[in-house]
Amino acid sequence: MKLASLSVAQGRQPNLQGLNGWVFEQTLRSCLEDELAENGASPAIEEQVALEGRARVDLLIDPVAIEIKAAGFFGNEVERYRKYRSEAEKRGWFYFYVTRQESHRPFRDLAVGVFGRKRAFFLDRKGDWKRFVAAVLRATRKKRRLSAVS
Repeated sequence: MKLASLSVAQGRQPNLQGLNGWVFEQTLRSCLEDELAENGASPAIEEQVALEGRARVDLLIDPVAIEIKAAGFFGNEVERYRKYRSEAEKRGWFYFYVTRQESHRPFRDLAVGVFGRKRAFFLDRKGDWKRFVAAVLRATRKKRRLSAVS
């Protein structure tokens, strides 16, 4: 209950099995919401949205499905994330990957290979937070433009 009372959690209950990841996800969500609001955007945000079977995306911000990792990518996840990306794109979503850090260059390269250079963000790299926010804004604005035309 104390963790849910943190301002970044905004009353959402933590998943204690993945506590470090939960704290990072809540912090990222809170900061991203602030950035979007500063830019005049207020998209719908959902957590742990079903993707396929038991697979879930950590955040869904309008058309942006975001996979969030506190500790980076692991080589054995490549095929799974390729499959998830395909499923997300079938739904009309952009599939983004964001991590607090990735110090192992081969894993960074694998993540970029799976998600693409414009959809993989490493917050230990200078400028990637700003690039991440800009990409989310572009995707949500693109969806609004397309919806207005329909």
